[in-house]
Amino acid sequence: MDHARLDDLLIPNTGYAVETLYDIDCVQRILDHFMSIEQATSGAFSPCIVDEGQLMDDTPIQTPMTMVAKLIDGYLAELAPDVNLKLTKFQALAAVIPDYARPLDDGIYRAIDIYLKAHPWLTDSEREQLCRLMNCQKLSLEACTHAAQNERLPLRVIVQVLFFEQLRLRTSIAGWFFVSDNLENSQGQTENIAPPKNDAAIQMDSGSTEKGDHVPRINDMKTRVRQLEKECLNMKHELEKLGKPKGSWNIFSKRFRFRKSSEPHNAGASKACDSKDPRRSSCYDGDQHQHCESGVMPN
Repeated sequence: MDHARLDDLLIPNTGYAVETLYDIDCVQRILDHFMSIEQATSGAFSPCIVDEGQLMDDTPIQTPMTMVAKLIDGYLAELAPDVNLKLTKFQALAAVIPDYARPLDDGIYRAIDIYLKAHPWLTDSEREQLCRLMNCQKLSLEACTHAAQNERLPLRVIVQVLFFEQLRLRTSIAGWFFVSDNLENSQGQTENIAPPKNDAAIQMDSGSTEKGDHVPRINDMKTRVRQLEKECLNMKHELEKLGKPKGSWNIFSKRFRFRKSSEPHNAGASKACDSKDPRRSSCYDGDQHQHCESGVMPN
């Protein structure tokens, strides 16, 4: 069966009681026979641990089991648009393939999405039961992005996809910083242990470093991040300093606005009333209210 193609499995249903377009029972029997032979030859099934390299690799290791799993996923995607295809038959055919046989679950996710689109009357419990056929941890980046925005999936499945994607991202970032720290430590140790070099060796080393400029400069990136953080902190302090005098000056002016206007009188300076105005004008000296005529200075 691992040498079969998708067209070989698309057997038309010629029975009298036609429920589906293709003969699913025949493919089910063929698949069960293949799995029994595979179990007898390989012994007990052992789960396969999928690492980050397999998730990012476009061409995983091909085995008869993985080839059959890929074939069945494509077959399920062809059957999914059939509105007469019952959920139990779809689940029974998909559940025959063990979890370790799929390096990635993008194929089964595509089949499930097509089935949900063609069967919008499914209940929430049936949708969740159908989505248990796939492993959210084994979805690629493109599949995770599509699943996070897929309204046909149950909310619980979308939350799981987002959680595992965030966990994978944190693991990648932590590994990246761990590698960068190890590089820094190894470089520091080699610099301390290395003997003094002559001018010719220094020139050769400088030439080799110039050739290796394509390597990412992690130290420069870290330094730049620290500089940006310091600049943001300094800008924050400057904004706080600019805001404090303004508030304190408003409070000071509200409390001492009269005393501020009387500062020239308290200092001993004299202010003459307007001589052009024939009316009497009032002059303020501290808390005492004195009236003076035009051109007359107060004592």
